[in-house]
Amino acid sequence: MNNITKIVKSKSFIKLVIAILFIGLVSYCAFTLVSNYSDISRLKAQAAELSTQYDNQLKDNEKIKAILNSDNKDEYIEQKAREKGYVKDGEIVFYDID
Repeated sequence: MNNITKIVKSKSFIKLVIAILFIGLVSYCAFTLVSNYSDISRLKAQAAELSTQYDNQLKDNEKIKAILNSDNKDEYIEQKAREKGYVKDGEIVFYDID
Protein backbone atom coordinates (compact mmCIF):
# COMPACT_ATOMS: atom_id res chain seq x y z
CA MET A 1 0.00 0.00 0.00
CA ASN A 2 2.85 2.34 0.66
CA ASN A 3 4.03 2.09 -2.95
CA ILE A 4 0.54 2.79 -4.26
CA THR A 5 0.33 5.92 -2.11
CA LYS A 6 3.68 7.13 -3.46
CA ILE A 7 2.53 6.53 -7.05
CA VAL A 8 -0.74 8.38 -6.47
CA LYS A 9 1.09 11.28 -4.80
CA SER A 10 3.67 11.46 -7.58
CA LYS A 11 0.92 11.46 -10.24
CA SER A 12 -0.88 14.23 -8.34
CA PHE A 13 2.39 16.16 -8.11
CA ILE A 14 3.03 15.75 -11.85
CA LYS A 15 -0.52 16.90 -12.63
CA LEU A 16 -0.01 19.94 -10.38
CA VAL A 17 3.28 20.84 -12.08
CA ILE A 18 1.69 20.43 -15.52
CA ALA A 19 -1.27 22.60 -14.47
CA ILE A 20 1.05 25.31 -13.14
CA LEU A 21 3.13 25.25 -16.34
CA PHE A 22 -0.03 25.42 -18.44
CA ILE A 23 -1.36 28.39 -16.46
CA GLY A 24 2.01 30.10 -16.78
CA LEU A 25 2.06 29.52 -20.54
CA VAL A 26 -1.49 30.82 -20.96
CA SER A 27 -0.66 33.89 -18.84
CA TYR A 28 2.45 34.60 -20.91
CA CYS A 29 0.50 34.27 -24.17
CA ALA A 30 -2.25 36.57 -22.88
CA PHE A 31 0.29 39.19 -21.77
CA THR A 32 2.08 39.02 -25.12
CA LEU A 33 -1.20 39.32 -27.00
CA VAL A 34 -2.28 42.40 -25.04
CA SER A 35 1.17 43.95 -25.41
CA ASN A 36 1.19 43.37 -29.16
CA TYR A 37 -2.33 44.76 -29.52
CA SER A 38 -1.23 47.89 -27.65
CA ASP A 39 1.80 48.29 -29.95
CA ILE A 40 -0.35 47.81 -33.05
CA SER A 41 -2.85 50.44 -31.88
CA ARG A 42 -0.06 52.92 -31.13
CA LEU A 43 1.61 52.31 -34.49
CA LYS A 44 -1.69 52.68 -36.37
CA ALA A 45 -2.27 56.04 -34.71
CA GLN A 46 1.28 57.10 -35.54
CA ALA A 47 0.82 55.98 -39.17
CA ALA A 48 -2.39 58.00 -39.45
CA GLU A 49 -0.66 61.09 -38.05
CA LEU A 50 2.28 60.70 -40.42
CA SER A 51 -0.09 60.21 -43.34
CA THR A 52 -1.83 63.47 -42.47
CA GLN A 53 1.53 65.27 -42.21
CA TYR A 54 2.55 63.80 -45.57
CA ASP A 55 -0.66 64.99 -47.24
CA ASN A 56 -0.23 68.47 -45.76
CA GLN A 57 3.36 68.59 -46.99
CA LEU A 58 2.25 67.60 -50.49
CA LYS A 59 -0.28 70.45 -50.47
CA ASP A 60 2.39 72.90 -49.30
CA ASN A 61 4.74 71.69 -52.03
CA GLU A 62 2.07 72.23 -54.67
CA LYS A 63 1.45 75.77 -53.40
CA ILE A 64 5.16 76.57 -53.52
CA LYS A 65 5.50 75.08 -57.01
CA ALA A 66 2.58 77.20 -58.17
CA ILE A 67 4.19 80.32 -56.71
CA LEU A 68 7.57 79.54 -58.23
CA ASN A 69 5.98 78.97 -61.63
CA SER A 70 4.07 82.25 -61.45
CA ASP A 71 5.16 85.78 -62.29
CA ASN A 72 5.49 86.94 -58.66
CA LYS A 73 8.06 84.37 -57.63
CA ASP A 74 10.67 87.07 -56.97
CA GLU A 75 8.37 88.66 -54.39
CA TYR A 76 7.88 85.28 -52.71
CA ILE A 77 11.61 84.58 -52.62
CA GLU A 78 12.28 88.05 -51.20
CA GLN A 79 9.60 87.54 -48.53
CA LYS A 80 11.09 84.21 -47.46
CA ALA A 81 14.60 85.70 -47.38
CA ARG A 82 13.40 88.59 -45.21
CA GLU A 83 11.72 86.12 -42.84
CA LYS A 84 15.16 84.55 -42.35
CA GLY A 85 16.74 87.94 -41.62
CA TYR A 86 18.35 88.71 -44.98
CA VAL A 87 18.44 92.29 -46.29
CA LYS A 88 19.24 93.89 -49.63
CA ASP A 89 22.54 95.65 -50.25
CA GLY A 90 22.45 99.18 -48.94
CA GLU A 91 19.43 98.67 -46.68
CA ILE A 92 19.58 99.73 -43.07
CA VAL A 93 17.69 97.59 -40.60
CA PHE A 94 16.29 99.09 -37.43
CA TYR A 95 15.22 96.89 -34.55
CA ASP A 96 12.61 97.94 -32.03
CA ILE A 97 13.98 96.92 -28.64
CA ASP A 98 10.84 97.74 -26.66
